[in-house]
Amino acid sequence: MSSMLIPGLNQLVEPEIVRVEKFEALLAEIKSDTVAYVAARDPEKAARIAETLENDSELLSLLLQAVTLRVQTHERAYNAKIKQMLAWWAEGSNLDARLADMGLERRVISEGDPDAFPPVPPERESDDDARIRYYLAPHAPAAGSRLQYRREGMTLGERAAVTVTAPVAGQVVVTYTFGSDGYAAQVKDANGRQTAPGEVMVTVLGRDGDGVPSGALLEAVRAHFARPDVRPETDLVSVQAAQVQGYKIRAVVTIRNGPDSGLTKAAAEKACQAYADERHVLEGYIDPSRISHELFAIGAERVQMLEPLQPLECTAFQAPYCTGVEIEVKTL
Repeated sequence: MSSMLIPGLNQLVEPEIVRVEKFEALLAEIKSDTVAYVAARDPEKAARIAETLENDSELLSLLLQAVTLRVQTHERAYNAKIKQMLAWWAEGSNLDARLADMGLERRVISEGDPDAFPPVPPERESDDDARIRYYLAPHAPAAGSRLQYRREGMTLGERAAVTVTAPVAGQVVVTYTFGSDGYAAQVKDANGRQTAPGEVMVTVLGRDGDGVPSGALLEAVRAHFARPDVRPETDLVSVQAAQVQGYKIRAVVTIRNGPDSGLTKAAAEKACQAYADERHVLEGYIDPSRISHELFAIGAERVQMLEPLQPLECTAFQAPYCTGVEIEVKTL
């Protein structure tokens, strides 16, 4: 796993192609090009321009500084477009296009209600979840690997059942049958771990509530891994629900006089809940120091953690779930 890049497990440095040249170096380059352009036509004027550009307060110097800023802005906008062509950073419809490269499409978590007023749009799979499935897709042929088990668990029912028949001599019929269930959208995370030689336990974390999957979802997972084209012949596969480890986030945040404490409280609770949602996965790890970091980021001067006081580290069969966020805001 250490050599594989998987979102959420690794960080990837931006490629050199999206680097924006520093202002001073770019300004010097533009000044040099300007002088060279004029010198090719009128060396005397070029000498006067070069002398003018040595003074940063001159109108021409200010003009070239403005041009430099405009070039940097253009580079940033162009680089943003480049990053949207790379699956690691692509978002929205740009990520949808990358998913299509692997024969994948974004799941619909909830159909919404077009007849409601106002209409309720469908809820679709998040960019983060879709990106993980994109990077797991190439590992599908690696039968019996951890990545293969995770991929199968997270793409439940989306693989067609293939049957080959020869009804008459000289004729071969290949049939692809796709399931009509929507269970794949109910799976938030899944994995497979060997519990004994030839025995594998598949653990499933659901999207709803605390993540404990319904009985119907577990049966769907069992049926999926019972397929001969999914389960390796050498493995005896069992399926279980994730063991949810509940915890609370409680802290006292001290801020300086000025900002409205109600707004700070809302921002703090939102930041903590976002962190908790991000870590609601199998083998999730809850770090009190990371929670403190989130609180300092929203403007806290002091943070007193009340819960959790110790890190919560879950096994491959467990997932942490935040049962509540309580932030008290005080002023200096």
